[in-house]
Amino acid sequence: MRNMKKITAVALAGTMVMATLAGCSGSSESGKSDEGTKSNVAITLLNSKGEIQEGLEAIAKRYEEKTGVSIEVMACASGESPFQKISSMYSAGNPPTLAILDTTDVKALAEQKAVDLSNEEWVKEMEGLTADVNGTIYSFPLCIEGRGIIYNKTAIEETLGREFDPSTINSYDSLKAIFEELRDAGMEYPVVVTKEDWSLGAHQLQYIYETKDGDLGWEEVIEQLKSGELKLADYERFDQFVQTFDLFREYNINNPEPLAATYEQDPIYLAEGEAAFWINGSWAWSNIVEAGGEDNEYGFIPYVLGNDTSDFANTKIQASASKQVMIDKEKATDEQIQAAKDFLNYLVYDEEGQKALVEDCSLIPVASNNTFEPTDPLGKVIKEAMSEDKVFTAAAIVPGDHWSVLGAAMQKYLAGQSTQEELAKSIEDYWTGQN
Repeated sequence: MRNMKKITAVALAGTMVMATLAGCSGSSESGKSDEGTKSNVAITLLNSKGEIQEGLEAIAKRYEEKTGVSIEVMACASGESPFQKISSMYSAGNPPTLAILDTTDVKALAEQKAVDLSNEEWVKEMEGLTADVNGTIYSFPLCIEGRGIIYNKTAIEETLGREFDPSTINSYDSLKAIFEELRDAGMEYPVVVTKEDWSLGAHQLQYIYETKDGDLGWEEVIEQLKSGELKLADYERFDQFVQTFDLFREYNINNPEPLAATYEQDPIYLAEGEAAFWINGSWAWSNIVEAGGEDNEYGFIPYVLGNDTSDFANTKIQASASKQVMIDKEKATDEQIQAAKDFLNYLVYDEEGQKALVEDCSLIPVASNNTFEPTDPLGKVIKEAMSEDKVFTAAAIVPGDHWSVLGAAMQKYLAGQSTQEELAKSIEDYWTGQN
C-alpha cells in the first residue's frame, strides 16, 4: 500500500495507534456486518477530533439504517483535553462505549478500562500499526495524519508573480528568505501562528523530541529530560526550534496581540491569501473549506530546523497514526462490546465503511485493504509523501497534561512574556517533575 517501514518500527514501540467507533450485529470474526439481521443496540462514541464530527454523524446515521445499531457521537469541547473529558465521564459512571483518544491516554487507561482487541481480525490489515500495552492491543488504528507548515501556493505565486517551488524551502535561511520576499511584495505577515495550547504544546514543541532521529530517539530525549541529564541549553534541536519559532513570531499575522487570535479566524487568513503559511496538520482541511479557500492550491513544507539541507527534519514531513479508539469494558455490556467490535470490522472490511472513512471524514486510512484515495488536497500530499519516503514517523508519547502545561509556557513565549531560558526551565521542570 505504501512504504511503512519506519512507521511500523515506531508503532511496535507503542507510539502510534488510533481508533474508531462502534456498532453492528454481525460476527467480528467474519470481518463483515450481517446485513440480514437488525439490532436495537445503542452505543456511544466520544470524538476528540472536532473536524470530523459531521462525518462521524453521517456514518452513524448510515450505519443505523443498515444495521439498527444506534451510535451517539459525542464531541469534546473545543480545546478540551480528551483525557480530562473521558476521566470525568468515568468518574461520573457514564463512560462512552468507544472513545477516540491520544495514544498516551489509551496507554494510561487501557489495562483498567479497555477491551483487549489483540485477536481481532483487522489486526492483520494494519501493517504493524497497532500499539500495545505490555504486549496487548487495546486500540484500533484509524488513520494517518501529517503535520508541518501548510502553504497556499496560489497566494504565494499571485503575491510574488513567479512560480513557487516548495522543495526549495529546506532550511531556516530559505524559510526566512521567502518570508522576507513576501513582505517586500506586500504581504506584511505571511505566516499564521495558532495560539491554542494544543498547537503550541503538542504539534510544535514536540518537534524537539521527535526530530532527535525521526524514529525512536524521542524516548531517549524524554528520559534524559526526566533524569535531568539533558539540559536544553546544550541541546541543538532546542536552539534550532526556538530560532524557527522566533521567525514565526516575527512574521505572525496575529501580531501585535498573538494571544488574542482565534482559531476560527486563522484559516481565513490562509484561505483569503492574507497569509501564505499556517503551522498545522492535514486535519485542518475542513477549516480551510469552511473559510472558503478550497479553490486554492495547498501543500506542506517541513517545520525546518537549522540550515543543514540534508537533515531529514528539513526534507520530510512528520506523519503518524496519532489517534486511537478504545472500547470500554467497565460499563459496556457484552452486547455493546460486540456491537463496537462489529462496527470496527465494518470500517475495515465493508466497502461502504472504507469509503466513509475517506470521503465523509477526509482521513487517510491505515488498513492496507482500503484502496480509497484521500479526497482532500492535504491528505493527498501526505499520502504521496509517504509513498515517496518523504515522511518521518516519530510520534512522542507524552503525559496527558503536556499540551496544557507546556502549551501555556509556549503561549507566554509567543507573547514575549518569557525568555528562551525561562521557556527551557519550564520544559525541564515539567519533565523532572514526572519522576
